[in-house]
Amino acid sequence: MIGVDVPPAQDAMMAAARRYTAAMSAYMDSGDAAQLEAAYEAARFALAANVPLSDFGLFHFAGLRERLQAPGGSGLCLDRAEDFFLEGMAVYDMALRGYVSSTAKLRKEVAERCRVEEELRDITFELARQRDELDLKVQKRTAEIQLRAEELERKNRQLTQTNQDQSNFTYALSHDLKTPINTIHCFLDVLLEDFQTELPPEAAGIIRDLTGTAQRMRQLVDDVLDYSKVVGHQFTPEAVNLQQMVPQILQDMDSLVVSADAKIHVGDMPVVMGSPFQIRVLLTNLLSNALKYRKDGQAAKVRVGCGPAEASGRVRLFVADSGPGIPADMQERIFDLFKRLHRYEQQPGSGIGLALCKRVAENHGTVITIESEAGQGATFGADLKLQEKQGE
Repeated sequence: MIGVDVPPAQDAMMAAARRYTAAMSAYMDSGDAAQLEAAYEAARFALAANVPLSDFGLFHFAGLRERLQAPGGSGLCLDRAEDFFLEGMAVYDMALRGYVSSTAKLRKEVAERCRVEEELRDITFELARQRDELDLKVQKRTAEIQLRAEELERKNRQLTQTNQDQSNFTYALSHDLKTPINTIHCFLDVLLEDFQTELPPEAAGIIRDLTGTAQRMRQLVDDVLDYSKVVGHQFTPEAVNLQQMVPQILQDMDSLVVSADAKIHVGDMPVVMGSPFQIRVLLTNLLSNALKYRKDGQAAKVRVGCGPAEASGRVRLFVADSGPGIPADMQERIFDLFKRLHRYEQQPGSGIGLALCKRVAENHGTVITIESEAGQGATFGADLKLQEKQGE
């Protein structure tokens, strides 16, 4: 206990008895109230020496008897001895009270700890149950996702093969159709050239109509061939210099540019990544439409350039014209195969060009866009991936 060296058990007991008896005798002789503190010290020493309360009482009564047997004992000494004993007992009383309080507190803490441990066991059991349940759900969901992924992969392979087969079939069919169409066209030309003077005007007109029909069929077959090439064309992206490609395409379309009396502005354009063949198809069709579809009696005005795209690392390639525009209710339909805004007599074409543009955009991970109002021209665009600069 507090600052007291505890001797061995027997020696401690005797030392405690001697200390108590000596202190009590001193107080009984003097009656000095200050010496009552010696009762506290003696009792604390005894308590530290593990002296039981009963033995502490025996210390008192043994010392008192020894003192009373000595000459000069009196009733006053008894009163002082009683006071001294009560002061010593106060130490034991405080110790006992502290023990009871500590015991009650300890019991409460033990009960609370048991309750917490029980709750922890319940929570641990519930967490384990939920973990096992979650593991089962995850395993089940993983198996479902795996089955779904395998199914999608299988369907993707089937779709890829179907597209390839369709492209091959379309190409073969179109290629085989070109021969008889070319033959018909040649025979009609021969009839007009060799027998024009002998044919009635009505027959000559019919032959000329048939020649035009054969020409349209040949153009349609060529367009279908182009479409099948784009559909079945697998490519590895490579650098495409738009600044060089656009003038080459316009040079190939020189006759159409002259007939449209076109004014063409080509802006600065970067190098993009993609298929040179498909991007050429895209630009050829967009520029051809911009030159063909113009307002009656007016020269065509065409702008070709690149602007910012929504996605980072891409640029929007656009072709804008000053034509009659496209009504809002037709802006989605024009990208379908064989959908046309005008009859063939008004504007020649097969209705495949914009469908080709749509497919090219999809093959490059984007979509073909259109901005147009009736009578205000149209702007077609597609976001292409920019070539990454070296060192970035």
